[in-house]
Amino acid sequence: MIQVLFLGSVLGGVTSLVGAIGVARLRWRSDVTPFGRQTNSFKVLALPALYVVESAVPLIRTLTFLGCGLVGAGIVCLVYQVLAELGRP
Repeated sequence: MIQVLFLGSVLGGVTSLVGAIGVARLRWRSDVTPFGRQTNSFKVLALPALYVVESAVPLIRTLTFLGCGLVGAGIVCLVYQVLAELGRP
């Protein structure tokens, strides 16, 4: 059961984070240098108001928080599983 929770939360979190980057790329501001290889994805997700139009900021923030929360839940599942295995004789 823990494996299902782990896989579901990690896959959901990664999908949410990739979706946030996709929305950011689609709604990029015209006065900012275009998204490219030099663009720091972490900065785009952490500070979307600097890079995207105002109408897309709430969606990007929601997807980012949801993705980080789900990945965090996956890490909690992993730690729980490790501690449960260490506690068994």
